[in-house]
Amino acid sequence: MLTNNTPRRRVICIALVAAALSCLPVYAEWTWTPQTGRWINVKRLPKETAELQVEYARSLMLEGEFKKAIVETEKFTDYYSDTEYADKNQFLRGEIRMAQGKPIEAAREFQQVVAKYPNSALYNDVIKMQYQIGDQLYADGAKQAKKFWAFARKRPYKRASEVYSMVISNEPFTDAAAEAQYKLGLCRHTRKQYIEASFEYKRVIEDYSTSPWVDDAAVGLANCYYDSALPSDYDQQPSQLAITAIDEFKERFPDDARNSELAEKKGKMQESIADQRLKTAQFYEKRRNFESARIYYGIVAKQFAGTAAAEKANGWLQNNQVAKPKLADRILGRTNAS
Repeated sequence: MLTNNTPRRRVICIALVAAALSCLPVYAEWTWTPQTGRWINVKRLPKETAELQVEYARSLMLEGEFKKAIVETEKFTDYYSDTEYADKNQFLRGEIRMAQGKPIEAAREFQQVVAKYPNSALYNDVIKMQYQIGDQLYADGAKQAKKFWAFARKRPYKRASEVYSMVISNEPFTDAAAEAQYKLGLCRHTRKQYIEASFEYKRVIEDYSTSPWVDDAAVGLANCYYDSALPSDYDQQPSQLAITAIDEFKERFPDDARNSELAEKKGKMQESIADQRLKTAQFYEKRRNFESARIYYGIVAKQFAGTAAAEKANGWLQNNQVAKPKLADRILGRTNAS
């Protein structure tokens, strides 16, 4: 029993002993091992063999104990990382992340199988799982396309792009890579990354020219240029690229049903380019530089026949005829002759 006369040092010692005794249940898992010369937490020890450790972690996953399963895979790494089951343990980590509903983390775990164990028999399974994840993320993006928040719409496509890039890197120049390359273009296109998307589509056409995805990539390329086209007040290079891509697709796939839709888009691009040329002619007209105006009106009338701009240009040319050939007429004459 403590009294006021009890030395302070003795009180402190008694308190420390009491605290140590109260913690005994916590340390009950610790055992002294003469082999290592240290205390070992028995609870931290793995199963007797690497195979048993992997199967134990798998059993936890099947029971829905995902966090515990991950801990057991980490325990495997600590004790059995140099065994033949190391790639299986890493693959299991990907499966656990999939079961947790964390697809992008799963894809990264699967990628570690390829990075750490390139000769693993699970290589093809990794590609299969990553492809499945990429498609799942792309489908999630399609479902969220109508969401108000832009970041919510684009995030799944961004993650799908990352996974498809893994597939291409792991198996370049294969059928699986060709499809992944095309879908990577789709992801970029959907996110309105038109320059990046056109690059991905071109890679399908050029690097996988015999794959069944070339026609889809060619249509994607044309639509990419079309979607990136600007009004006639701005640079019309994307419009011209769209027209070229549409013409090349029709030449290569003349019987494809999508040609009719692309033809309508080509008409819109021609109207846009023609309207820009018409505005240039009108600019020179306002500055009373009629020679230059006549050249541009003539270009619109000759090169963009059938457009609304060409009709206006023809009207101007008819109302502004000259009695004798001038510089504009000579230039247009040489253009027609060529």
